[in-house]
Amino acid sequence: MPLPAQLLSALTQANLSFPENQASLARLLKDDLMASREDNGTLWRLPEDSSAPRVLATPTGHAILYGKRGLRILYMDPGGMPLHECAWESHGDPPRLLRARVQLDWGQWVGIKPEGLVNVARFDISQKPGWQRLTKSDLHRMAAQAMGVTPAEVGFFYDEESLKLDAQGQVTIRQRKDALYVLQDGGFDQARFMACMGAMHWGRIDFLPVVELFQSLLAGTGSAVFELIRGLYDDQNSGGSPRVLRYRGIPTYPSPQAFQLFSTYFSPEVEERDASWRVRGGGVKMEGADPFSLFMDPARSAEVTWRPRSDAPHRFMDKELGLSVTVSGGVLQKVIKRNDPVALPYTRPTSKGIRSGSRLVGTTKEALQLQDGDCRETIPLKPVWGVIKESLLPPISAGQPTWRRLFPEGAPHADPGQAYLAVPLYPEDDAIVEEFATQPLAIEQILEYLEPLLPAGTLSSPFGSVLIDQWETVSAECFEATRAASATVLYDRPEFAQRQAQRLWDKTAASGDLTTIMTKIRFLPAARRPQAYDTVYDLILRWIPFAQYEQSPATDQALEEIAKALGNGGIAIVAGPARLEQSAMRAGISQDARIPVSQTAGVGMLQAILPKLRVHPDAMLFLLRKRNL
Repeated sequence: MPLPAQLLSALTQANLSFPENQASLARLLKDDLMASREDNGTLWRLPEDSSAPRVLATPTGHAILYGKRGLRILYMDPGGMPLHECAWESHGDPPRLLRARVQLDWGQWVGIKPEGLVNVARFDISQKPGWQRLTKSDLHRMAAQAMGVTPAEVGFFYDEESLKLDAQGQVTIRQRKDALYVLQDGGFDQARFMACMGAMHWGRIDFLPVVELFQSLLAGTGSAVFELIRGLYDDQNSGGSPRVLRYRGIPTYPSPQAFQLFSTYFSPEVEERDASWRVRGGGVKMEGADPFSLFMDPARSAEVTWRPRSDAPHRFMDKELGLSVTVSGGVLQKVIKRNDPVALPYTRPTSKGIRSGSRLVGTTKEALQLQDGDCRETIPLKPVWGVIKESLLPPISAGQPTWRRLFPEGAPHADPGQAYLAVPLYPEDDAIVEEFATQPLAIEQILEYLEPLLPAGTLSSPFGSVLIDQWETVSAECFEATRAASATVLYDRPEFAQRQAQRLWDKTAASGDLTTIMTKIRFLPAARRPQAYDTVYDLILRWIPFAQYEQSPATDQALEEIAKALGNGGIAIVAGPARLEQSAMRAGISQDARIPVSQTAGVGMLQAILPKLRVHPDAMLFLLRKRNL
């Protein structure tokens, strides 16, 4: 029996990236298949071999292509758009995932390489009395004490090859992490490291991970990776009692974002021992502990158990409309426009009516509603999306403000590709960190410089006016750190500027005080630098571009501009070359402190994940003060 026409068309046009999967697809396309009804859809397979490649058509219209041993190799939406692809080494038990790739809502591919990041550390314990008698359990106990976790947790993440003691008393520790990459062409030929997470047991999903370097994640990465995790989990638990999962990691990084992501695909539960008994209405009732509070305690995060949700979301990528639509339980949850210079999703309103960047999505019986501020468009619903529940948006308020209000000269127009890629990325090797990725590493030191200048026990600030000049990737954090009454941000990169404005807007909208943010901060293009420096400020934060490090006139001009715009006794925090000290003296500004960026806490924390990390060797962070005249 041939495959249904739509499914056959989707498989025929399937764009497989991994050569290991070509043979499985080719075999399905040339042979007659037998169809059988399953609990999770219709299965098409070769009649004589139950372990041969097969394809499952699910009730939502999605298709799953399985290769040898029933291993998932491709997941497609009803229109044939690939959502993820896996390559396996099928020998062994459990089988080993070689690599995978997931497609984000806006078309970018992200790659996953199991154990793609391995850091090796060696210790000499040959001088420790009795080291020859140390057992595997002893090593686990010693490592657990150093890491602040239980020996069982060490044993879970470190196998015999990852924690070894040789005959010369040398201990070798191999810290294995799964690496995530930005795939510039959809494949691994031009892969750029993005983030990492605890090494998963992909052939037998038995825990939930949290991604490290989350600030480097491209929008939608977490959801796409968990779509893969949930898919493999369902395959591995088909026909049996679903395995209970827990969040595990060394160290643990619980966060509200992680809890929300987990909760999208799995339901959190707490054991009865964490529940309390309450007397109510003359009876006794057991009330469960709050899973979120328990999860947020790093020492107890693993006590929350996770079971599969029956209404896990499904994605539909519509090439005709240029949309990615996410639906859960018949309710439209999110819409992404592929070529969108704003690079923000349309999502359902919260109980306060607030969503990311003031963008909302709703549905009538016939159409979806996309609202951005006071602009609303309707798009006819497609039956294939499976949206069956209305979720009407409230009437539009006239003059509904958005993050664009923070740009008095008009919001910048960013290239859609650059807008979605506006995150700091760090190399996994010893290449020098790029300029804009270096800026977040200085934030901890900026906070340390500001702490003694800010009054304790209050949110007030001695800085009435602040200028933030070309701190492109962290201007929002700089503003929040100063607690300033007003601030001007000068930017050169539109994609970073709008992301920083969106971040400030969302955070302020959640607190319900948008009027304040609209009057406290303004973003101006760098071309307005001469006008901006005509104002007097209490604090100036300035970034000197790497390209100017060897240009004495450029650094002299920068310090002269700072000296002119600072009030008497004003403070400047400047990132630049070591020669900046002489430029400051010539401009009449004294140096209170300086530190190489390579020695800051931010760099140290990142080197714990990427030990080879290096920053510009001449980059310094200065704390300067204008002398009273």
